Amino acid sequence: MAIQSENPPELITLDQWKGLNQQSKQGSIDDQEEFWNENFFRVDIGNLRTCWGPSGAIYTAPAGLQILRVFFGFYGNLTPQFSAPPPGAMGWMFLSDGTIDEVDLDTGVTTSLRSKGTIWNPVAPQYWASAVVWRPQFIGSSAGQQGGVLFGSPDLSASGGGPGGLYAWDGTTLTSPGQPAPDWLTDLQETDPGATPPNMPNGLPGIYSLEVYNSRLWVAGKDVISFSAPSNGADFSTANGGGSFGFFGDNLVYSYMDLHAVAGYLFVYGDSSTWLISNVQLTGSGTPEAPFTTNFNFENIDPQTGQRFPRPVGVVGRNMVLFNKSGFWQMQGGDAQPVGDKTINIWNTLDTSLYYPTFASLDLFGFRVLLCNGRFTDIFGVTRNLLLVWHPQRGKEFWSVASQRFELSNIGTYEQDSECRAYGTDGTHLYRLFAQPDPLLVKRLVTKRLKGQGEALLTIKNWTRTYLAVTDNGEQGVSITGNLSSGDGGVPGGVENVSFELQPGQKDRIIPQPLSGAGIWGALDIQSKSPDFSIERIHVSAHLNTLFGA
Repeated sequence: MAIQSENPPELITLDQWKGLNQQSKQGSIDDQEEFWNENFFRVDIGNLRTCWGPSGAIYTAPAGLQILRVFFGFYGNLTPQFSAPPPGAMGWMFLSDGTIDEVDLDTGVTTSLRSKGTIWNPVAPQYWASAVVWRPQFIGSSAGQQGGVLFGSPDLSASGGGPGGLYAWDGTTLTSPGQPAPDWLTDLQETDPGATPPNMPNGLPGIYSLEVYNSRLWVAGKDVISFSAPSNGADFSTANGGGSFGFFGDNLVYSYMDLHAVAGYLFVYGDSSTWLISNVQLTGSGTPEAPFTTNFNFENIDPQTGQRFPRPVGVVGRNMVLFNKSGFWQMQGGDAQPVGDKTINIWNTLDTSLYYPTFASLDLFGFRVLLCNGRFTDIFGVTRNLLLVWHPQRGKEFWSVASQRFELSNIGTYEQDSECRAYGTDGTHLYRLFAQPDPLLVKRLVTKRLKGQGEALLTIKNWTRTYLAVTDNGEQGVSITGNLSSGDGGVPGGVENVSFELQPGQKDRIIPQPLSGAGIWGALDIQSKSPDFSIERIHVSAHLNTLFGA
């Protein structure tokens, strides 16, 4: 029969895993929040799972070159059409010599695109560029079946014609500015077989961002928006319903940063404001008496919230997330609200001297999250690459931190079959992120300075024991080390090492660890490189002594 102590200990249990809090001080966050939670992913109450690490290199840049921008998409044009998954998941590596390399994300095989020569203008530090799929290949028509992708960047040449400007690529043929546009971009073989195909446009203002909306190509330049004729991404003539318009006023401030179409609207993001294009209509009959005219609404929906950096906004479903000087803001409908308060002390350390922050959506462990990649200073004083992870669970949103062992300069998303896969580059290689259990990836968890509740908040404690309930998801063994630090209350406090071991083949266990520290508060800092495990809960016990100062 177990003997019960006459002085039962105070027991503090952590199992809610409410997420990162880098807004408050360590002693003031909620007991169930984490002061630091790198590479731990909350699945549910009692299930804090370790994140996975990157794949091997899918692509390596040619010697002496850097990957400066990355984009992803699918345009087909490969056979067989109905294999599972269909081939053609592509990544476009914008290289430092102005060429673009195309790599199959599943096989790692590159196409002939880079051999076509320079396409874009890599201008530091913004590296303005964009890529957008005009349409995928489709089946069922004798003409116009090809799919293709468009590449754009500012054309800095005096006479046009590139490098820079708008290019069209179908996996075999690259069409440059000034050349006859391909049929898959104009659709003339189906709509007007006798018409002369227009040339690819020369002299489009920008190009800073591309988007397809309302069956038209929209192009953002520094302070000009251009739009193509309907179903013809090469024709920007006003006679056929295309056009452009400049910005008037002072709240754009510097430049357009991104275009994004969602829920029937085209969101236009400036560096300090957000605008909305909607209700696009084509009027007229194309005759001299009744020329085609495109009408639409262009209205400001937020005069002070924009996209701070020249990179695509983050997207999770219909919600968009923006970089702002005051952290992360969510644009839902036409309403921008701050969502990054809990990360603010990390966000305020952002270092853009090497690269700008970028977003990617990711499906992991059955949840869709948003990754924000950047260079930050962590709570240990180290400036390094980190991924701030937003978990947009309805009504209980929270944040965590992740890393992938590499200094990632750009990340992005490829989505297929409603699955978002995140990819990232360190400037030399391309990796799929969070791809596999990783025995080299550091997982680290730092708790609140735990004090208890009520009078215990100011009571000196003798810390007696901590317990870790852990599950080995891969049954390869788990090794966790760290320390419990304690202090305040006029006692020496200090730092005491702790360790927890789960042998290979052991599925789960509650592991005790004796303690001997003292003080008003105690905080656990634990870390591991074990590849795949979950922490169910942590218990910390202490005997309560006297009220401080009594």
